[in-house]
Amino acid sequence: MNQSKFTPSTLAAAVAAALMSQTDLATAASTLSVEAISDTFLTSYSAQANSNMSSYGAMMISSPQADLVQGISEVRTMENLVAYNTAAIKSGFDAQYGAGNWHVTDVQLKWYTNFDIQGVPANNNQFNVPHAGFFGVSYFSDDSWFNPATAGPTGLTNANLTWTSVYGAGGVYSNLFAGQQAAGTFFYPTGTVNGTTDCFSVPDSCAPRFWDLSLASGLVNDILAGDYLSFHGYAADDQVVYLINQLTKPGAHPQIFVSAEAGPAAVPLPGAVWLFLSAFLSVLGIPKRRSALK
Repeated sequence: MNQSKFTPSTLAAAVAAALMSQTDLATAASTLSVEAISDTFLTSYSAQANSNMSSYGAMMISSPQADLVQGISEVRTMENLVAYNTAAIKSGFDAQYGAGNWHVTDVQLKWYTNFDIQGVPANNNQFNVPHAGFFGVSYFSDDSWFNPATAGPTGLTNANLTWTSVYGAGGVYSNLFAGQQAAGTFFYPTGTVNGTTDCFSVPDSCAPRFWDLSLASGLVNDILAGDYLSFHGYAADDQVVYLINQLTKPGAHPQIFVSAEAGPAAVPLPGAVWLFLSAFLSVLGIPKRRSALK
């Protein structure tokens, strides 16, 4: 029986081929973006806990805070909701790579604020005073909180979406966030932009920031299908107060950026394969690195 003999160089080539098969180096990622189609915030403030907040020009993520600067002594918590339609993103990648022949490599939210200075309040006392801190973003698959057919250009949500209908006993949306998947925790640093900034005539002037999301399975699957994406923003510490412009703010609409590459997503090599490759390398006669200490 004839047996093939492998030289160290051919073995090295085989190992390199196995590793290279995990990455598509020939195709660079491309990025597509869309603006939000609906947004709002929820507030525990007793005067507005039963009110829909989807047309106020801004929304807020806030830890439990009072706004003594503007005469509000009640401690209140705020959370935001933002939705995007990825149908155009899917169509764009299908046209570029072929239907179903691409995978998501990165997802970023782009949010603006025109009240960004720590300690300087917005002009409306429905908001708390901006403060640096950590906030979280989760992805959830229940898109029932808005109606694409009636949201309109300002992204109005269902009129009955309120803090009480989400968090109150027996609320209509009490299961809205069931099964939500964490998409990241981020630090909001505050900045130097104040309320006099014109977000419309000066593009990207209202403190735009990108928040790079982790690729939660539900999020990726819905992008591949061209479905709606719903995000929930909430305080992750007891300090953060982050004002974010809504669709009703000209020139500063929430956006999402999705990057993709051709082909299926790479499947990580199992641990057993790495052990095999390690043994393979030893056949090449590559010695272990010796310590410099003797």
